[in-house]
Amino acid sequence: MKKSILVLSCVISSLVGCQLISPIFVDYNGVRRDVAQWINGQTLLSMQQKRSLAQLSKAQQPIVRLNLNDSIAVHNIAKNNQIALHCAQIHHVSANKIKKLQEQIFNPADFEKLKQFEQVAPKFKLDAQSIQCE
Repeated sequence: MKKSILVLSCVISSLVGCQLISPIFVDYNGVRRDVAQWINGQTLLSMQQKRSLAQLSKAQQPIVRLNLNDSIAVHNIAKNNQIALHCAQIHHVSANKIKKLQEQIFNPADFEKLKQFEQVAPKFKLDAQSIQCE
């Protein structure tokens, strides 16, 4: 009984410890505070997966204010978004986590803008040398 309580307390304290040091290892600069708190609260993700979600958040947040008629801005955001999605996939972030992140970033009205962006955004053949994952 004492052994199981000791193990349980060690597990809980390690999870809480990871919550406290996560902001040190993940750069949330440029991520909305509520989204950063949501990412930080995902206890079962590795630090690398949290970094990938933060990178994806930085890439997708500008979509809310994007003028879809500005082809240069659409091109730049689409490229950053595609790189961030690639980084999330290579770090094994599930499609479900990406969807939940998007639900944090976009309110229901903005979610429609994300769908429009995905339709008009160009697709790129990414060069492995040019990809910078955080």
